[in-house]
Formats: sequence, C-alpha cells, structure tokens
Amino acid sequence: MIKPLPLQFIEKISKKAILKAGMIAKDYKKKISVKYKSKDQPVTNADIAIDDYLKNFFSTETPNFGWVSEETKDDKSRLSSDYFWCLDPIDGTRSYINNKPEYTISLALVKNNRPIIGYILNPETNELFFAKKNCGAFCNEKKITVSKKEEVFESKFALSTSEINKIKKYNFFNHDNIIKMGSIAYKIALVAKGKIDVALSFTKKNDWDIAASHLILDEAGGVLKNIRGQQIVYNSQHMTVESVIASNMKLNEKLMLKFNG
Repeated sequence: MIKPLPLQFIEKISKKAILKAGMIAKDYKKKISVKYKSKDQPVTNADIAIDDYLKNFFSTETPNFGWVSEETKDDKSRLSSDYFWCLDPIDGTRSYINNKPEYTISLALVKNNRPIIGYILNPETNELFFAKKNCGAFCNEKKITVSKKEEVFESKFALSTSEINKIKKYNFFNHDNIIKMGSIAYKIALVAKGKIDVALSFTKKNDWDIAASHLILDEAGGVLKNIRGQQIVYNSQHMTVESVIASNMKLNEKLMLKFNG
C-alpha cells in the first residue's frame, strides 16, 4: 500500500512550482509565439512551456497522482487515482498575448471530484491566491473574504469582453458597474478577495478553468454554481461546466431568482 503524502508537503511543493511557472510566463513574454487550436482558441509557447514544466515536476514529486491540463491530452489518469492535478497553464491567454495584467496560472489538487488545494497566480500583479479545504482562503498569505454586498443593482460584475452583449438583455444589472476582464480564474479569485462582487460567464468552462478558484471562493465564504443554480461537479466524463456565477451567498440567491424566476 502506498503511503499518502502529507498535505503540508504537497502545499509546499505546489507553491514552489507555481511561483516558478510564473517566472516562466514572464520570461516568455519577451519571445511570444502564438498558434491556434481553433479559430477562437490561441495557445502560446508559454502555455506549452508551463504545462511541460509542471507536468514533469509533479510526475517526479507526486508520481502516483493523476494529471489533467488544458494543454495535455487527457490520459484518464485522473480516473485511476484518488488524487489528480488540474492545471490551466495560462488562463486568459488573450490577455497574456495583449499584455494585459489579467492572466493567471490556475492549479488545483482534486480528490475524486472535489478540489482540496488551489493556487491562482497572477504573475503581473504578484497576487498569489491559495486555499486548502477547510483552512480558509488567502492572498499573499493574508486571509480574504467575499464582499458583503447584497443588492444586485449596486454590485460590481466582471465578465469577459466576448460576453458583454449577452448581458445587455437583462435589465437588473447596472451596466455602468460591469468590468471587462479575461481570466475566469482571476475573476473568481477577485470575488473571493472582495474586490468585485460577482464573476459571471454564460459560456462553457472546463474543470481546469475554475477548480482552483472555486475552492478559494468557497473558503472565502462565497458560492459558485451554474446559472441554473446547480452545483458544480468535477471530474465528470467531459470535464465541462455550462456556465458560472460566483458571488457571496446573498447575491447568489438573488441572482438565481432573477435568472430562473
């Protein structure tokens, strides 16, 4: 029987690894090359370099854990181990390409279908978000909590630029309070930090987009569901989530009534 690694050790090595990955991201900005996986899906040499580095690092340090990443073909190792690493090497690739300080590296350790360790690093703002299950949420080692805002019309919403038109049909938003921002992981982390009130996405996301930030939000006292009010389940067959609302509990309840009433 393989003796499980202590979470404190895993926390330590994963912090070291994501900080190194942040250095890789900043270094590659001097020599970016871009390819397209599809018409709307750019991938840079930095995405690949970070993915390669972290996959090799964790295969050495945690050889019995599974692995899944946006830039790695799913080998189903996530299904044959109780634990697996879930990575988006650069969430907000367009922001990275366009030199906007909104991209992040998103890394979660998932146990079966629940994230138990989550790191979000923004290399440009030097914000390192971290959470461990049942231990609170932190940014640069300072404890964070969601905002206490309760009124939807007074709340700050963050959406991707591509989704702004989708929100125009709803009259319960104050459209002057909408912030355009790329990385969904960063948006959710900023909700956890109390800097914005709601992160919203009408479009499909993958586990690697939100697993780490979901845990950070939970541990900061927030709630993440899809727009229909359903809980998010990780490690499904397709590893997709149809939509996202991240906020505090009160706003989540009110938004669910407005979207589904």
